[in-house]
Amino acid sequence: VQTCALPISYTALGHMIDSLPEHARNHRYLRRFGHLANAIRRWTNLPRFSIGVSGILFGPDGRVLLLRHTFRHRHPWGIISGWTATREQPADALRREIREETSIEATIGPILTIRSDPRGPSLEVVHIARLVSGTFRPSAETSDAMWVDPASDLLPEGLHPTHVPLIRAAIEVWPAWRTTAEASP
Repeated sequence: VQTCALPISYTALGHMIDSLPEHARNHRYLRRFGHLANAIRRWTNLPRFSIGVSGILFGPDGRVLLLRHTFRHRHPWGIISGWTATREQPADALRREIREETSIEATIGPILTIRSDPRGPSLEVVHIARLVSGTFRPSAETSDAMWVDPASDLLPEGLHPTHVPLIRAAIEVWPAWRTTAEASP
């Protein structure tokens, strides 16, 4: 089997194939791999974006878990967040992220909001969640944790500024969902 490493992107390759004159596009080599050329053309024209997940994790006393993220230097403190894997549902991704970043098990609640990121083509699905079991253990992504009163103005210095309004909005949803979640079997 021969392989070839091309130092160009698939997008550039698709454009190159499209820009060939008709007789060159029908060359025996391109005809032989025409299905690949068509697949590349289709793939490069699809819109691309990422789906992120975040969660406001409530403890039994109504406090919210904040994490000190090791890779965030400007705003190290924040809520739990991460990215979905291919074909992974946002609630499942959040459950996985909570487990990976904290070693805590949680019940994922309703979607609080979905927001776009002005820095790039991505959406963030924000859920509220409830602690089921476990205690925080540091991971490669998080070095520390604290449970805070979400209604307090004593949130930690270095808390990501976009997380404050999410926490405030979660305060409004939490009591009703907590009552519903505790009443269900």
